[in-house]
Amino acid sequence: MSAGSAMGKAMLNEIDIENFRSIEKATVELGPLTILFGPTASGKSSLIYALLVLRNFILNSNQTADGFFNLHFMSLGGFDDCVFGHEKSRTVRLAATASYAEGSSRYELGLCKSSATVQLEVGKASLRGLVDIPYPINQTFTETYIEGQHRFVVNWNAIACTVSPDSPTAESQAMAGQLASRFNRITEQIKAIDVAPHRRGFFKASYTPSSVTHTPVSEDEVATLIINDPHMAPKISEYAEAILRRDFRLYIPPGTATVFFQSTDKDARVPGLLVNDGFGVNQIIYLLAKMLRPEVRTLLIEEPEVHLHPSVLRKFAREVCTLVTKERKQIILTTHSEQFVSSVLAAVSEGHFGPEGLKCYLVTKKDSQTTFEAQNVNEKGQIDGGLASFVEAELEDLKRMIGIG
Repeated sequence: MSAGSAMGKAMLNEIDIENFRSIEKATVELGPLTILFGPTASGKSSLIYALLVLRNFILNSNQTADGFFNLHFMSLGGFDDCVFGHEKSRTVRLAATASYAEGSSRYELGLCKSSATVQLEVGKASLRGLVDIPYPINQTFTETYIEGQHRFVVNWNAIACTVSPDSPTAESQAMAGQLASRFNRITEQIKAIDVAPHRRGFFKASYTPSSVTHTPVSEDEVATLIINDPHMAPKISEYAEAILRRDFRLYIPPGTATVFFQSTDKDARVPGLLVNDGFGVNQIIYLLAKMLRPEVRTLLIEEPEVHLHPSVLRKFAREVCTLVTKERKQIILTTHSEQFVSSVLAAVSEGHFGPEGLKCYLVTKKDSQTTFEAQNVNEKGQIDGGLASFVEAELEDLKRMIGIG
């Protein structure tokens, strides 16, 4: 089964970014699996952060412009820090597009220091509004929409829509409900984004359930996700065994609310606490918990290779391909690892993952501007130009070693 046909759930298929950090203007197509690679500080993570800023506006528009750039696990600074060139007169524009059976939807935010333009395009309908920032969702923008022989009024507050028929009948009321779902689908898609940042892992032997924010990144929050979902630990264990030859399970002493995270080496058959298994095993369990959250459709990962041995990284890359297909998830990640990219390409060459499901970009920065160069991948797992960004550094070292240049 190819990755494209496996994506039964709709996904984000394009992001537009303008005047955000080092990105003056870029349109990036997204796949079920999107890999961003390139030099350090080239702007790879800025694409990930742009989606989170857009999500922040949808989740809580009633805050200052500076607040949208606080990503919970880190702050990017305020509006002045994040607008391209620190030019306060510019507008930060962020837009996400998704395709569905009924057509495409696009949500766009144009953010200034004290105001924002918001636009929603669903099929042939387009709604647009200008709001003050902070925005307490107290304005309504109205559009007339015709479907078949029925006329509807769409009321939009820049975040969510309601739809009502001009002439209420059983048929038109049912259609209004379907249209409301269609108009709200793109914002629900953006809300279903999560992130696995650099700082991650479990560093305690046991946990008790705690409160969970919209962006659960702390070890206690992610541990709570695992504890509260009875299906998650077995799923994590299935993938962990394929990657690490270890299972994962929860142990709760009778009469307590304390949960111990345990893993067992399948070869040695020796159980132990997860916290004692080292950072590599720890990272894998954390990442799997994030990827397997049922309410998450798109996961953003910063450098999945952190703390992983090349042999484990190779297996992890292959299981990422499996998970995208089997669990119908979308994953967008940044990496500095040639091994990770090569392992994904190997999965493509073996028919384990379809090339149509993979988008690769070489991200570079020149004169303080980030560019995203699409790298075409064929069915043999070959990438246009090879992995030039990784090879260049090795060639430079070889030249120095043999005294050339």
